Amino acid sequence: MPGAVLDVVLFRSGVALCGIEARHVGASRHRGADGDAPATIESVLGLAPARPRAPVRLVLRAAGGMREVLADGPLELLRVEVADIVPLPPLIEAMKRSATLKGLAVVGDRVLALFGPADGGAGF
Repeated sequence: MPGAVLDVVLFRSGVALCGIEARHVGASRHRGADGDAPATIESVLGLAPARPRAPVRLVLRAAGGMREVLADGPLELLRVEVADIVPLPPLIEAMKRSATLKGLAVVGDRVLALFGPADGGAGF
């Protein structure tokens, strides 16, 4: 009998594979050439800047509504077994620079960093 699962939207930040629980993502679309430049996913998650190679727009749930950010695609929806999610090791927890980094997951041969709202609230 399968255990509990989370649907996670995967994206890249530089070479790192990252995920956000799908319930925090309202929409996504390819980045247009319309000139406006929303914040990058790295600035929202508190990560070091990374230059997107295949930028897409993600709409994240934020405290005051929705917030559009640029992320590095391609995006993928992945179902992650809750049993495959582990808390951050104590040394990484103590040294992390991002309050949004919540844990790690090992899915097949991939290791992903999982992110969530910094205060445990409803949005970024």
